[in-house]
Amino acid sequence: MKYLLFCTCLLLSPALTRAHDDAPIPGTGEQHTVEERLQALEAHQTELYHTLEEKKAAGLDSAITDRLTVSGLIEVEAAASDVASDDGSSDAASDLTLATVQLGLGISLNEIMSGDVSLLFEEGAFGADDTDLEIDEAALNFAHGPWSGRVGRQYLPFGVFHSHFISDPLTLALGETRETAVLAGYAYGPAALKAFAFNGDAEKTGEEDHIRDWGASLVLTPAEGVEVGGSYLSDLADSDAELLEEYTRRVGGWSAFAHLERGRLTLDGEVLGASKRFAASDLDSDGDGRGDRPLAWNLEVAWTPVEDVELALRYEGSDEFAGQPERQYGADVSWSPWEHTTLSLEYLHGEFDRDFSADDDGNVLDRQDLVTAQLAFEF
Repeated sequence: MKYLLFCTCLLLSPALTRAHDDAPIPGTGEQHTVEERLQALEAHQTELYHTLEEKKAAGLDSAITDRLTVSGLIEVEAAASDVASDDGSSDAASDLTLATVQLGLGISLNEIMSGDVSLLFEEGAFGADDTDLEIDEAALNFAHGPWSGRVGRQYLPFGVFHSHFISDPLTLALGETRETAVLAGYAYGPAALKAFAFNGDAEKTGEEDHIRDWGASLVLTPAEGVEVGGSYLSDLADSDAELLEEYTRRVGGWSAFAHLERGRLTLDGEVLGASKRFAASDLDSDGDGRGDRPLAWNLEVAWTPVEDVELALRYEGSDEFAGQPERQYGADVSWSPWEHTTLSLEYLHGEFDRDFSADDDGNVLDRQDLVTAQLAFEF
């Protein structure tokens, strides 16, 4: 309990523009991302939900010249955790981190072509390795009528990961995929389709290293405030979850999502998982000889009772996804006291399946309680 009080007193807080969330800032109803400004010619539904680069981009796109814009995001977090193992022992910790520093540059080349570069630094909490300053994304964008394209380092449109919380949903932990890829899109009426190809890091045993990985996404907007869609990735081992580096049998991944917005209320649901079981010789965390079939899902509801305040609830879970909670739920409150500034406070309680809960030290986890407070500022 003293750790919960520590976080509550140190900061309040959700994120004004979370790296994984393209939802509007509470009370503003506006989207502010590099990709949206750069691809103004693309259809609205395509801009909002079809690529993860739009969700990762942050900031307000301040113009430096007619062709160049700059934007950024700074997030400072205080976190406390209490993790219990099935042998009755527990481990509590707290930390203060510079969670995110992101700087984006947008370049308008002409009416059809544009480019963007995003630099990212993330400091891990509780002794996790820091992420050195890196090029998060760098790509050239094409937009002409209903057609669009993107070539370069980017987050692929496998999953959408909408969230109102500070912490990433389990669906993102399993499915987020960043690669150097070529992507093409087409929007027609309420439908938008994207397809992509790349050379993933994971390879089948004995195969040569070639561009053989691919995927596609489809999003439908049948009515105002309603969106549904799905996506497919030919090799789930290529996601940033890094399930495998080498395998004997390739396993694809699939996802489906729904988004509903009515007045002050927003509902989001998503499920993402493997299309079939991995070979037991490749991935078998519980040792049952059948091979694992990882799956993750997330449900969230958000409500804006007054301007600049948002309340959110989450219920999520996973199946055969080693190291992640089998069930997790919690609440988040966000407040934007000043323009471009957000304070957030979140609590999550997770429970583990002992067959898939061993940590890096071999401890079998039973449950965890996490409190995170965040101060976020975009520019």
